[in-house]
This record gives sequence, structure tokens and C-alpha cells, in this order.
Amino acid sequence: MIPSIRQPKWLKALYSGYVALFFLYLVAPLVVVAVFAFNDSLFPSPPWQGFTLDWFFGTEEPKLGIFHDDAIMESIWISVFVAFWVTLLSVTVGTT
Repeated sequence: MIPSIRQPKWLKALYSGYVALFFLYLVAPLVVVAVFAFNDSLFPSPPWQGFTLDWFFGTEEPKLGIFHDDAIMESIWISVFVAFWVTLLSVTVGTT
């Protein structure tokens, strides 16, 4: 909506509600995944079994934490390495 053009109040309210629902649609799955990442069950899903950090720091199967999984840590390192060089190249090219 263009702020300089007058709109009826009901249209502004409808538009604001639409924007709020859209952002809720985007954020809700992220919140659900973040909450269930701390669930103490074999799968991070309902029902809630209790709080745990095993999905991050667990050292034994079946809840091997991401910080003890060599394949995941290698993938994270590759992502950080690529991100560093892409950022450096982008800033260099973008500022010259």
C-alpha cells in the first residue's frame, strides 16, 4: 500500500492482518522445529518427553549430537569456508 493514498480503515486493518498471518506462516515452522530440537525422545516430534541437549551434545547412539558427528561437522566447516571466501570476494568486487 502506498501511504500517501488514502485508504479506508477496514482495508488497512485487513492488509495488516494479512501481513501478520503471512509472517506467522513463515515463523511458526521455525519455532516448532526449534522447540522440538530439545525434546527428549528418539525423534524430535510430539509428544513432549522432557528437556534434553542430547541432540546437540550427545555422545552415544541413538542420540548422537551434531557436535559429535564427524560428517555434520565437516559439512559445517565446508560451509563456513565457502561463506568466508564468497564474502571476501563479494566485498572486494563490490567495493572496487
